[in-house]
Amino acid sequence: MWLQQPSLRELIQEHLTAGLEHDPFQQLREKLIVGLQYIAKIPRQQALLKILYHKCEFNDEDAGRGVIREKMGFNPQTLREVLQACQQQGCVANNLDLDVVMIIINGAFSGIVQNWLMNMAGYDLYKQAPALVDNVLRMFMPDENITKLIHQNE
Repeated sequence: MWLQQPSLRELIQEHLTAGLEHDPFQQLREKLIVGLQYIAKIPRQQALLKILYHKCEFNDEDAGRGVIREKMGFNPQTLREVLQACQQQGCVANNLDLDVVMIIINGAFSGIVQNWLMNMAGYDLYKQAPALVDNVLRMFMPDENITKLIHQNE
């Protein structure tokens, strides 16, 4: 049953803002925030992810982890293209290895979701999603953009 479910990427499409096509960084940010909020809001999505994480926990299968990444909407090729566009626009530091950045992003968001599913009362994932996403993405920004972002939020 869970293999037939659409990916999170497909499920959140209707919740995304139109017109961000020319701003890959904001588009990535929005997709990550909306994805986390969708998980926090939709019990069916929570149940699906609990099943997938439980399956991986008790079966030492890398295939199961791949299914989780797929169901969470992590498409390596698409993510790489977005990160390259972000580098070209100066939103992501040019000196970063995108393979490493992709591992960090995947690990961060998989970990955030898994930890929240294990203790849903620990924090409000829906409300915290923007701060979580901003703090993860901030690691990849050039220093001058971080300074702008800090002053923008004051």
